[in-house]
Amino acid sequence: MTLQERFTALYTTLDLDALERLPGVYHSRVTFADPVAVHQGILALDDYFRRLLKGCTECSFQIRGQHFGASEGWVNWTMTFANPRLNGGEPIDVDGSSVLEIRDDRISYQRDYYDMGAMIYEQIPVLGRVIRHIRGRMAA
Repeated sequence: MTLQERFTALYTTLDLDALERLPGVYHSRVTFADPVAVHQGILALDDYFRRLLKGCTECSFQIRGQHFGASEGWVNWTMTFANPRLNGGEPIDVDGSSVLEIRDDRISYQRDYYDMGAMIYEQIPVLGRVIRHIRGRMAA
C-alpha cells in the first residue's frame, strides 16, 4: 500500500481503533501542527487524536484532492464531525488543507489549515451569533 493509500484509509473513518495505523502513516518524529497546537512525535500525535476523538460521536474526512511526491505533498479535505457540545450534537463540515513533508515513506511534517471559527466558535450559541454578525458586516 502506498503512503497516499495508507493516509486515505486512516482518515476516511477516523476513530480510536484507526489510531493503531498511525505508525504506518507518520514518522516516529513527526511534527503535526494545526490551528490548535503543535505536536512533536508520534506518541504526542496519538494522544492528541485520542483526546479529540473521545468527545466526538463521528469523525470522517472526504479527500477532495491530493498529491503525494517523494518528499512533499498536499491534501484538500472536508472533515465531518459531531460532538454533543457543539451544534446540538449535529454533524459539522469543515473544509481544510494539509501541507506534508515526507521522509522514509512516512509523513514527517504536517501543517493543517482550516477555519477554526467555522469549526468551533460559530457552533457555540452566543459566540456563534456574534461571529456570524461580524463576518456579515465585513462582507458587506
